[in-house]
Formats: sequence, C-alpha cells, structure tokens
Amino acid sequence: MKNFNKIEFLDKVNNIEVKKTINKLLDGLISMEKRKNIYVSDFLTPLEFSFAYKIISKLDIDYDIIFKNEDYDRKLIVFYKQDYDLKNFLEIIKFKDLDNMEHRNILGNILHLGINREKIGDIIKIENYWYVYCLKPIGKFIFSNGIKHLKQDVEVQLLDDIFIFENFREFSNEKIIVSSFRLDCFVKELSKTSREVSKKLIKNSYVKLNYNECNDFDKKVSSDDIISIRKVGKFKVGVVERTTKKDKYIVNVKRYKWFI
Repeated sequence: MKNFNKIEFLDKVNNIEVKKTINKLLDGLISMEKRKNIYVSDFLTPLEFSFAYKIISKLDIDYDIIFKNEDYDRKLIVFYKQDYDLKNFLEIIKFKDLDNMEHRNILGNILHLGINREKIGDIIKIENYWYVYCLKPIGKFIFSNGIKHLKQDVEVQLLDDIFIFENFREFSNEKIIVSSFRLDCFVKELSKTSREVSKKLIKNSYVKLNYNECNDFDKKVSSDDIISIRKVGKFKVGVVERTTKKDKYIVNVKRYKWFI
C-alpha cells in the first residue's frame, strides 16, 4: 500500500474507542499485505466508519463497503486481492417476531452469550421476522446456544443464503418548532422537556450529533443531521417548512421507528 503511515492516521482520531477500532483495522491491513488475500473489518459504527473511510480512500488498495445502503447503521469493509464470497465471513439468523420483542431485548440476549458487540451488525425487522447480521461463526454460535424472550426459548434459524435488504427503514414524520438551530433547542423539542433538562441531557452525554457525543449546547444543527437522544429516540433533521409570526422555525424531522 502506498502512503501508509499508521501513526499519522491514528493521531487524527481523538475518540479513544474509535482509535482502538481504527488501530485494529490498520493492523489487519498490514497483516493482509504480508500474508492474506482478504481482510474483513468488524461491524463499524457510523462514527468509526467515517474515520475509516477517510483513511482507506487515501490508500492504494481494493475494498468493498458492505451494507452501504443508508438504511444500515453498521457497515463492514472487505479488503481483497482476489474474488471473495460473502458466505465465507457473513451469517444471518432469523426468528419470528413475538409480543413485546424489541431491539434492546434481542441485543441484550445476544450479548449475554458473551459475544462482542462489534461482531453483530444491524438487527432489523421485516414484516413479522427479525434478522440479525453477524460475522462468521457468530451466527452458528447463536443458533447453537439459542436466545430467549421473556424467559421463553426463541426458535432461531441460521439462513443458508446471504442477502441484504434495501429500503426497509421506517420513519414517522414529525414537525417541531424551535426558536433557533442550537442543539439544546432541538433536544428540548424532540424530548418534549424543558430547556434546563435538555442542557442536562447534553451535559451528561445523553445526546449524539451525527453519532458523535456532543456536549456543546450552542452547536448548530443543520438539515440532514442525525440527533440521537438516549431513552428518547433517533431523529433525522429535515428542512424548515416555514417561520411563525414569532419568528420561530417549523422544522420537519423524521423519527426512526426503531434503532439500537
């Protein structure tokens, strides 16, 4: 690989956890150059991926981004020197939706098995079934050990085929009225609370802006920004529809119907 300076890349990453992920990614690339024909990253969060993409786009190496569709939060990067098959490193488990089954329950059950979060991709619901993307052999491990819902065993399938759904993300459209484009104004309206409480949420790291923790009350929010508020929800900021007689802004937002 040309222009590869690991230390230089890592120095640009301030977040400690993201730096660990990028360090592992770069070590994998170095290893691939020496011994392997393919290297597959862990599932990357949006923040991790943003840093990773800035790096790999500067390298002289072939790669594919898996789960490239914006419906997916977590993405894989496959670095290769020859043709490859997704089945060699990716698995999908499937099970039927049950009453009161939610993302956090499913993820909690999976992590309770001792599986690292970065080995699990998006957990999505299509019609009456849940699908969990995971790195091989995690899918087989989950299938063998099983998961529970409300202390009852869930019938899990390990699928033979690998497929990636598209255009499945569900939103509810909402409108909020904000006095300015400061982050605390948006958090106040999205969480339906007071300005004082919204500032506490931001101060206590309950709020992420574009997947990065943001403790700046005055941070300006723009169209297409993603705001995540712990225990409240995840939102995509739309356009300003109009202003009110009191010079406030009516803003369209999309609330993710589910996310983890």
